[in-house]
Amino acid sequence: MVTYTDPAQAQDFVARTGIDTLAVAIGTAHGIYPKHIKPELQMDILKEISQLVDIPLVLHGGSANPDQEVSDSVQLGICKINISSDMKHAYFKKAREILSTTELWDPNAIYPECIAEARNVIRYKMELFHSVGKADLYKGLRYEQRQAESVSLY
Repeated sequence: MVTYTDPAQAQDFVARTGIDTLAVAIGTAHGIYPKHIKPELQMDILKEISQLVDIPLVLHGGSANPDQEVSDSVQLGICKINISSDMKHAYFKKAREILSTTELWDPNAIYPECIAEARNVIRYKMELFHSVGKADLYKGLRYEQRQAESVSLY
């Protein structure tokens, strides 16, 4: 049985705790899904939650989900998506390929191609998530945080 985030409870939780982000359960799980399971995001629940809370939402377990659903979730308020499994899958798939066809053993010879494959996944996901070109949003935030912390030290 799958348990989904109740939108009214999410609203109450945000109001009571003052949290700055909320991970929502809308049909994802961490890791790569078994072949017989097809993930399906409950976009109606996400839409309702996003209308009730005004903080960034987190999608735990964004790997192996349909691209269109993940892209749509960003438009509905998802601001952080975990894709470690997709990245590691690409990395180790390339490592297995290299190791099965060569006698290489030195990590410096094996890893560059693996890292390149992981980067390809990251680039693709960044496009999918509409996050390309937004680093400046975070650079400024870090600068402001540093300024606030240095002021509070004196």
